[in-house]
Parts: sequence; C-alpha cells; structure tokens
Amino acid sequence: MQRIGRSDRVLIILAAVLFVLLAVAAAVRQAGWTYGADTGTFVQLILDVPHGMNDALEAGSHFRYHDSPTLVLLWPLLALVPSSLTLQIVQVLATLATAPLLVFLLRPYTGEAMAARLGILALLYPPLLALGFNEFHEVGLLSPLVVGLVLAADRRAWVAFGIIVLLLVGIREDVCLEVAIAGITLAIAGTPSGRSRALAIAGIAAAALALAVDAAYYGIIVPRLGGWMPAHFYDYPFAHGPIALLAAPFTHPAAFVLAIVSLGRLTYLLEALVPLAFLPLRSRWSLLAIPGFAIVLLANTGLVWRMGMHYSALWIPWLLVGTAFAVRDTARTSERTAFRWLDIAIALSAIVLIGFNPMHPAHYLKPNYHDLADARKAIACVPRDAPFSTHDEWYSAVAAQRPLVTVGKLNGIAYLVYADDFDNAGFRNNAVPLLHAQVANGTYRVACTFGNVHAYEATAYFNERK
Repeated sequence: MQRIGRSDRVLIILAAVLFVLLAVAAAVRQAGWTYGADTGTFVQLILDVPHGMNDALEAGSHFRYHDSPTLVLLWPLLALVPSSLTLQIVQVLATLATAPLLVFLLRPYTGEAMAARLGILALLYPPLLALGFNEFHEVGLLSPLVVGLVLAADRRAWVAFGIIVLLLVGIREDVCLEVAIAGITLAIAGTPSGRSRALAIAGIAAAALALAVDAAYYGIIVPRLGGWMPAHFYDYPFAHGPIALLAAPFTHPAAFVLAIVSLGRLTYLLEALVPLAFLPLRSRWSLLAIPGFAIVLLANTGLVWRMGMHYSALWIPWLLVGTAFAVRDTARTSERTAFRWLDIAIALSAIVLIGFNPMHPAHYLKPNYHDLADARKAIACVPRDAPFSTHDEWYSAVAAQRPLVTVGKLNGIAYLVYADDFDNAGFRNNAVPLLHAQVANGTYRVACTFGNVHAYEATAYFNERK
C-alpha cells in the first residue's frame, strides 16, 4: 500500500479544515440572511425545473439571462433538501474539488510532493476561495470541470472528456465560447502528454458542439424570449452590445482605450496574478484565461471586475491550469526553483487572505438585519400562496419555501414586506416614504407590524379576499 507523503497529508488536512470552515460560514450566512438575491433566484429556478426553470425575480424563464441546462442535474438534490444551504454546500464542494484535480494533472510530470504543493496553493488562492464563500452561481461549478477537462484530455480519457464537455456547454453561453477556444487549442497544440489524432478529433468535436449550442441559444432561444438581458453590461457611448464592443478597438480606438484602460481593471489583474507569484505568465496555457478576463474586464461596471464576485470563475480555472504547467516547465529545469516559487505563491496567497480577503467575512458573517425575528414574523403574515416582494437578502432566505416571492417591487403586487430602518440609505430615503404614501392613499394597508418591519397588503387584494 502506497504511503501518504507529508505534503499529501497537509493537503488533505487543509481541504478538510476549509470544508468545515466554508460549510459553517454558509450556515452562518443562511441563518443571518446575508445571501444576496442571486442565491434565491437559483433556488427558485432549479426547484422549477419540471416547469421550465422560471423564477420570480427574473419574471419568467432564466434562459433570458443565461443558457444553463446543466443546473437540471441539481434539481433532485434541491427538491430533496429545499434550502439555499444545499446549493451553497454544492458550491463549496466544487471549489475544493479543484485542488485534487490539479494535483492529479501535475503529478505524472513532477512527482507527488510538488503536485501536492500545487494543490495547497489552489486551496489558498483567494479568488477561488471567494467563489466557495460567495452566493451560489452556475459558474461556481466551472473550476473543477475545466481542470477535469484538461486532465481528461491529457490522460486520453475520452468518456470522461465527453461527459465534461456536455456539462460545460450547459453551464452558460459564455462558457461555450471558452470551451470552443480550448477545444481548438487542444486539437492544434495537444497537451503536455503530446498530440494525437484522437485528441484532435475530440478537441474539434468539443469546439463544434460549443459553437452549435451558442448558435442555437442566440439564434433560436434568445429571440423568442425577447433578447439577451446581460447585453447591457457591454453598452458604451461608442458601442452597444458585445459584438460592437469587440469591434470598437478598430472602429473607435481612442474611445475604447479611454473607457477600458483603468486603474480598477489593473488592480483586478494584479489581484489575480500576485497570489500566484505571476507563475501563470510562464506558461502559454494561461492564454486560455484571456476570454474569461475579456468577458469580465470589458464590462461597463466595476461590480463585474471586483474581486470576490462570481464573474472571476470565468478565468480562475484556466489560470490555475496555466500555473500547473508553469510549475511543470520550471521543474524540468530545476525542481528546487519550482518548489521555491510554489512556496512564494503560497505565502503571497496567505498574505492576501489575511490582509485583503476578497471574501469580506467581517461584512457577510454578521446578520443582515438587527432583528430577523421581526422579519420572520412579518413574512409569516403573508399567505403562502400569495406573491410578495421584500429585500434582496430576505428574498433569498425564504425563496425555497416561497416560490412567488420576489425582490425590489414597491407596488403592483399583493404583499410587500419591508423594514423602515433597513441598512440602506437609498431605501430609507426613497422607498420608505413611497410605502407610507401608498398606505396613506389607500393603495396598501398595513397587515401586520413587528418592530420596524411591516407587511403591507394591497387593498385590491384585501377586498378580493373578503
């Protein structure tokens, strides 16, 4: 029986500790109602799989926003345990699974100790850890699948390769673009284990499938649903939509540079590369991260290119694959140098986690509202079969049990549940006066009040119930 080396033991212990910490953090966040609206949206749309993946916040089919049929596979689990915590634990497991897959990818080329060291680095890499801590998104499943794809290609495991490709093209439409580029790259360049006719065929087939899925989504599904909703992220005065923006460097070069070249985007790149000690820059495989970086950095809002947001999932796994092969290339010249750079990267990742943690635990691990008991009582006033609107985080907290709950509406719905003293200045200054005015003019009546939390019932709905 093969003995487990010291580095492997450290890797296993670290993974176990991180699972406990992230799982406990998920439970704390669920109990404190600090998950944003996205978690609630995914809870609703996955529970609605038998009826087409609709959700209240998106006011219809999720496919108006993203092409995510792979989420169907989570329906049995969420139907069995209907809770936002279920999805969060799935995302934690997906995040941590990335590390052992990287270990398996590197081990044949460098040996066990160095591969385990890479796994430790992955587990401590701040952007990846932030994905596990963040609210659930479909791209939270991307990292292990991408590393698994490269691993399967490198080992010539074609059944696994095919299954992973199918899962990847069903995650999101922008992931299809990444799979297409990766498939063509594998077909042309091969993997570290070499080229082969079978690999070329598999790569081209993966690329063709990914492009076909995108063509069907944008050519058939999106027009029938009224357009692709995230397109607004790529609207600029000189270009409207992704295609026009990609052409802008040639059609409006000066305006493009002024809009895209910014300090915020530069620091984002540094936050991605510094914890890895710039190792990805030593491998051409890191070029596969460029599409993901482009999708993120071309967006017109800093909310997209803020480290800790789920959008980073689009480039993280490709950057980690590049890191793995950079370590391999360095070790071929000097194992001592490769170990040294891995240790430097581990130290830098630890420093970032301590001083600049993108998870922001101090903010998210405290309750969303000072008296959630009042919030629960007010929501309990709303009939279970009635549609109602509430705060983002409260929406996510009850979405699994309340399929008709939505967020952000202040009128035009049967019930509203809001707190006058909610910790948001814009809400207190704008929404609260509107709510009170609607009570004064008879549009809504206060059905019940607990502390500063009110459940408002639409007068028309109240009269209809009578």
